[in-house]
Amino acid sequence: MLGDVAPLTGADSSAADVTAGMVHHASRMVMVTILSRITGYLRDKTLSYVLGAGVMYDAFITATRIPSTFRMLLGEGALHAAFIPSLTRLRAQGREGREARELVQGVMAALLLILSVVVALGILGSPWLVRAFAPGFSSVPGKTALAVLLNRLVFPYLIFVSLAALCQGVLNSHDKFILPAAAPIFYNLSIVSFGWALVRGSKNPVPFLAGAVLIGGFLQFAVQVGSVRSLGYRLKPAWRLATSPDVRKVLLLMLPGIPMLGIYQLNQLASNFFASFAGNGGVVYTFAAYRVTELAFGSIVVQITTVFLPTLSRHLAEGSPHARQTLLNTIVLVSFVTIPAAITMAVLAHPIIGLLFGGGRFSALDVSITGATLAAYAFGLIGTGHAKVMANAFFAHRDTKTPMLGSILLLVAFVAGCAAMVGPYGTPGIGWSNTIAMLAYATFLTALYAGRYGFGRAGGSMLAVGRQLIGGGALGAALWLTRPWLAVVTRTTLAGAFRLVAVLVPAAVLYAGIVTLLGGGELAVLRQGLARRGDGPA
Repeated sequence: MLGDVAPLTGADSSAADVTAGMVHHASRMVMVTILSRITGYLRDKTLSYVLGAGVMYDAFITATRIPSTFRMLLGEGALHAAFIPSLTRLRAQGREGREARELVQGVMAALLLILSVVVALGILGSPWLVRAFAPGFSSVPGKTALAVLLNRLVFPYLIFVSLAALCQGVLNSHDKFILPAAAPIFYNLSIVSFGWALVRGSKNPVPFLAGAVLIGGFLQFAVQVGSVRSLGYRLKPAWRLATSPDVRKVLLLMLPGIPMLGIYQLNQLASNFFASFAGNGGVVYTFAAYRVTELAFGSIVVQITTVFLPTLSRHLAEGSPHARQTLLNTIVLVSFVTIPAAITMAVLAHPIIGLLFGGGRFSALDVSITGATLAAYAFGLIGTGHAKVMANAFFAHRDTKTPMLGSILLLVAFVAGCAAMVGPYGTPGIGWSNTIAMLAYATFLTALYAGRYGFGRAGGSMLAVGRQLIGGGALGAALWLTRPWLAVVTRTTLAGAFRLVAVLVPAAVLYAGIVTLLGGGELAVLRQGLARRGDGPA
């Protein structure tokens, strides 16, 4: 079997075995994450159905995006980039006893102190935050005030979800990925339950929407507590350790990552900024289109890169010769997914949006505009996937400054693109700006990594991506021929789902078949990862 894997990038059997092991962990995560993404879709479908693309949904998206920005800064983003390599190195050096436990308790204490200040300032500063990121709301009476109220009510969500991210970091550093991947399911189900039971038909859905967010955030944290404790860690903040040398190192490593991720989040808030001028529904159109790209990105790409970061960190700490090949294999596996996904979303954007969101208060016009926006966003997925791998590669080297510089380029390119294209093209202009910016960001990181650390023998990887592009071209041509038959898919129906599946399944077989016939080893790696027996670390 290992011999079947080697053609992926020309790797030796040991490096291929490492890649298959990563795929094994990632494949198990994918199954859970697909369930998470399904519930995430049900969440978005519920809100679009009961609220429609109007004032309330625009306000809710804006209100929740603001604390979610800080979540990425202090929780899932900069914290993971600094904390996971630090805890992994302690374990690799045989210091996984008292020192590792104290690191977790100290980071938890420091995190709670920082979060308390941020939440208090966020609640007080909600009027300024909403006006900064959705100035266009002021043209609709009461819309800004509604967003401010929602933002104040949901801001404490930041505390729960950041603690959940800390638990995820501990579990990931122990090669346990399944439960953290499942945690968002509880957040999604909370909103779905509140949406159908309480929001639908309510004359004042604000308290129900806020309650759903807060309860969902708490559940994300609570479901991971038992697993973290089973590893010997106490989830009790040790205030005396909040300024310990190891905790200070983590915080110092976070500092360059915070501006980097902050700029990335500002990219999303800039999207909200420009969309707020596109009239009622502009924020919803942009959000829904971007969420579809996240379905593909989060279901598979995030899982591969989540396993990749601790694996590469461990290789570098141990001086393993397989570090470069692990990176190259990850790049190829990610592009194997993102290239066909981007082509599919670009060609079939309208029927995809129609099937996912059409119906209820989400009208045919809403479907049309959102579909055009998705088509513009589509190829940004390729840049986003590659940039995610390259940023994690820098993080594994404990270099958070270089990705920060790249993210500045990302923000500048995105804002400039939006300023130039939103006026004449509306929300699709935001999508095109995102695509250009993400491709530029990925190129920047790749060039700097090559110059600083090198990729080793990358010829096999380039050939692998070339095979994927050939397969993608055939896929795009085949999908284009099916567009007239799928034109009737404008709302969520079982018949529409059958039509889309009848197209997508053979199209996926066509793409994978062409890549494999040309000598690609991606399917062999996936088979080996899926065929591994036993639970192993999860």
